[in-house]
Amino acid sequence: MSPESVLCWSEDPDLAGQLVRLARSVASGPEDRVFAASFDPPSDDGSRRIAEAGAHVLIRPNPAGPASTDPHVVASELRALVDTSHVTLVLLGSTKRGREIAGRLAGLLDAPAETGVARVHLDAGAVVVEREMLSGNALAQETLIARPAVVAIMPDVSASSPPPTVPVVQQVPSTSPAPLSERLELRPKPSGGVRLESAERIVTIGRGLQKKDDLVLIEALATALGASVGCTRPLAAEAGWLSDDHWIGLTGHRVKPRLYIAIGVSGAVQHLVGMRDSQTVVAINKDPNAPIFGQADYRVTGDLYAVVPALTKALDAK
Repeated sequence: MSPESVLCWSEDPDLAGQLVRLARSVASGPEDRVFAASFDPPSDDGSRRIAEAGAHVLIRPNPAGPASTDPHVVASELRALVDTSHVTLVLLGSTKRGREIAGRLAGLLDAPAETGVARVHLDAGAVVVEREMLSGNALAQETLIARPAVVAIMPDVSASSPPPTVPVVQQVPSTSPAPLSERLELRPKPSGGVRLESAERIVTIGRGLQKKDDLVLIEALATALGASVGCTRPLAAEAGWLSDDHWIGLTGHRVKPRLYIAIGVSGAVQHLVGMRDSQTVVAINKDPNAPIFGQADYRVTGDLYAVVPALTKALDAK
């Protein structure tokens, strides 16, 4: 069987490291090679993360230019790296930007692509993936026979850590095409400065909260627990009470804390997909028939405006 060459790239350095570790577990043969692409300016921190993750080769365009936000430019650069390094599998992150780039790259390569992938492995030279369907209630297993293949992996997919490497730095000619879009204005989205995927405890609020000012009740409970604050889609995407990095659900963040407290959360399937891997779930809702109770280990039927302050007071007293 021919050696595998796997190319990994993500705009998120942490996710890029996860992809490299996954690539090392997928391409584990003695002659297999894992390449990590970086279009950002060289930095000791970025190189260190790649080395700790186990990449054999770190590829940088030469001359190095400012990292482009145009998906067409990124996809074109990756396409050139696939050709130069004879890559047989490309792993990207299944983020909003990663999925768009995956589609563009697959089009440029005339290659198959899969997004939202939970697991990937090789079987007799073919790429076998498992991805979620039906809002995460089912897994579909699919086989990609044509190579190279483009696969976008869900964030926080676990893989064993290989021994750290000293990756060879390979510079390749930059082939950046002209962007297909023109930046008129850069307006960063507000950020709450949280990373829910790594949180041990999360207190999540839903539409049971009557007004934005009442978030102080939720924040006080989270402080008493040493927890992060999460929310359902309407509070972030529609009301704008919290930033997108607090949003938990199918199109938000997927979390797996040791403790998950859902307050005023009805339990729509789109939200359950994002928190179903939590170890212990506590639900507080005044509706005794709320679907969230079907996912909870501990259920409190009551008005959050009475239950939450009482719970915070009890925790503060300890």
